[in-house]
Amino acid sequence: MVPEEGLAVNRPHRNFWILVTASVVAVGLLSTAVRMPPSPLAGILTAVAGLAAAASLALAGRILVVTTRSSTTTRARRRRANDLE
Repeated sequence: MVPEEGLAVNRPHRNFWILVTASVVAVGLLSTAVRMPPSPLAGILTAVAGLAAAASLALAGRILVVTTRSSTTTRARRRRANDLE
């Protein structure tokens, strides 16, 4: 099954917003965990929420960089690749 062109374009944008939503939820959980009284559960929850927030923000940032890359950069890369051939 060959994906449609529109589906291939929308997938990175959908994944970006899913990751942004996940990071917002993780930061909210982190905020709640930090306000909890000191306990092993609070420490574990803080660590897990912090890792989830950092990972989802990093992945969303990577998607943002790739999807907002200018077309001139892409054209320049193609030109260099053709020159090397």
